[in-house]
Amino acid sequence: MKSFLFSRKIYAQLALCSVITLLTIWGCKKQELVSFSTDLSLNAHIVKIADSAATTRIQVYADETWEVAAKSNDWLKLDKTTGTGKSEFLATVTSNKGQLPRAVEIYVKAKGKTDTVFIQQRGLTPTVNIVDANMNAVAGAGKMKTILTTNVPFNLIKKELVYKTAGQDNWIGDVNFDGTYMLINVAASASAEPRETLLRLSYLDAMGTTVKDSILITQSPVGEYQNAVLKDFAYVKSLAAGVVNEDVYIEGIVLVDKGNPNTALNPNSASNKHVIDKTENGITVYVQSLDGKSGLRLRMATPGDHIFSKNEKVKLWLKNTTITKTANPVTTTISNVPSLNVMEKVDSPTPLVARELYMKDLVDNDVYTYVKLKDVEISVSNGSYYNINEGYEFRVDCYPTNIRDINGNSMYMMTNGGVPYRRNGTQVPQGSGTISGVIVYETMARYGGNIGKYAIRQMAQEDIKLNNDRSQGFSNVLVEWDRFRSELQTGATLASNPLTPTIGTGKLSHSEFADLNYTAAAGIYGTNDFNALLPDPTGAKGAVTNGAFAARGLWNTAKNRGGAIIVKASTANISQQVSLQIEGFVATGAPREWTIEWSTQSNMDAGTWNPVSDFTFQDIVNWTSTLLTQVSGYKVMNFNLPMAASGQSEIYIRIKAKNRNVGSATSDVGGTFNSAVAVYFGHISLKYNK
Repeated sequence: MKSFLFSRKIYAQLALCSVITLLTIWGCKKQELVSFSTDLSLNAHIVKIADSAATTRIQVYADETWEVAAKSNDWLKLDKTTGTGKSEFLATVTSNKGQLPRAVEIYVKAKGKTDTVFIQQRGLTPTVNIVDANMNAVAGAGKMKTILTTNVPFNLIKKELVYKTAGQDNWIGDVNFDGTYMLINVAASASAEPRETLLRLSYLDAMGTTVKDSILITQSPVGEYQNAVLKDFAYVKSLAAGVVNEDVYIEGIVLVDKGNPNTALNPNSASNKHVIDKTENGITVYVQSLDGKSGLRLRMATPGDHIFSKNEKVKLWLKNTTITKTANPVTTTISNVPSLNVMEKVDSPTPLVARELYMKDLVDNDVYTYVKLKDVEISVSNGSYYNINEGYEFRVDCYPTNIRDINGNSMYMMTNGGVPYRRNGTQVPQGSGTISGVIVYETMARYGGNIGKYAIRQMAQEDIKLNNDRSQGFSNVLVEWDRFRSELQTGATLASNPLTPTIGTGKLSHSEFADLNYTAAAGIYGTNDFNALLPDPTGAKGAVTNGAFAARGLWNTAKNRGGAIIVKASTANISQQVSLQIEGFVATGAPREWTIEWSTQSNMDAGTWNPVSDFTFQDIVNWTSTLLTQVSGYKVMNFNLPMAASGQSEIYIRIKAKNRNVGSATSDVGGTFNSAVAVYFGHISLKYNK
């Protein structure tokens, strides 16, 4: 019995094992049935890559053979065209630095199915920026313009017009772009009411980012100028200052494009003296008479009312505008001019040609006309067109470049901070030639207020047609110091000449130091100028190390007279007039008022010293409290010596402090004189005509 029971127990255990075994086998087969299987799948559908050259790996899941191909392009390559089963392919892209983002589609096919992966490569951030918020069109048909800053091809930018005035649709025509200006054609309006359209620009880049901007275009109604009487420029200049009540208009030629950054002198903001207000540049227009011999300055009501292009012939209604005048020179400005007063503007059928004049031939009627100055050169032809410390670029808007001509006259060429070529790494021309531009009258407190009766504003770099080399100029350099350096050892004497000229033979000395060592304690020491060709982002932006020298102790208290920097040279073989060029400024506490005298002997307190000219040096800027009377670079001046100074075996020219009047931390006057504070010179030279 026991044996039988044992056998039944064994059989039961065997049966249980058999069931477990069957379940295990069935479970294994079940797992095999649900293993991963697909006709086609990818591990990513969007892959973003940096703008540098790179390779990315794409995983393909498929049961059988698959094919891969990219949409037509020239910047992405695939390492294969086919694969089998679970596998991968490599996509290699070239660098996209300096370009807009881009994208391409890659197609993978297997068993009649297609899947896609998008390769997106980063690049430049796209920009679409319309400078103006609004544009005011004249009632007549014409082409309007506004500056557009974009790095996107214009044909890729979406344009959308939203007509906002009821019943006034489709009056905006073609919208084009010439690389600087967006040009918009408008149809004539016969309505007595203005009409508006919003122009929207947008661009969706390859990374999925949208950039956009818009401008509101308003077209003026027909003005009430049907009975206006045409008057010439002389008549307008004869009108009294104040509001124009007469129903008159003028015809003239526009001299400057809308958006030109060098149109006018921009003041510092009334609310914050450390900020430049560029509204003046945006509203200023120069218009000359049809014969080019008389000019007017327009100040439009808003920047949006400046709708003009260079060389357009315009008719301007003057009623309800405002006339202001200056007396010396005699100039006329017409302010508060809305675009409603523009009766007509069309391209002139003849090109704008500058009248060629010498500086000595300029008269008041030439102000605000387009002129070509003949036989001119840059007086101190070092560095760039914008020799200032560019750390102050947003506080100081304009640099006046002193220019002189073959007849010995000089004036300033005005260059604003927004001019793109102001400091571009290129040395200013050192020879002579012509400079074209609009003759203006401007005062600059930073450079002493009155900078001359006339100045010139070039409208483009192409207006400056000067030869590059000095050999191609009208002048010779007698002696020049434009880079200063220490050459004396302790105890050396003046005979060793511590300031050797860069060109020619001559000597600089300090009237108050018998033994001139090149140290602060001994009166003269090295410092920087700002005639660098490029801004220095790490230092005193634009500075040239040891490009200038400083002189202190320029007042003799015992003798109650100013001290001087004395230039010694010989003019023995020169029959032409000699001129002196200097650039400099003072630190607050040093004398601001100076005089230039010459003699044939060197004794400061004996003999005859002949007057040449008085002038002022301005205080150098201070970052904490930048005054409107302070300079951020050297002031350049040109002085003609009398003919008696030519043909002399030795001449001495002293640049002498006239008095102890100095600036303060809050004003250009009223400060306390400090003999330890220096005057700084970046350049001293003597020239004569060949």
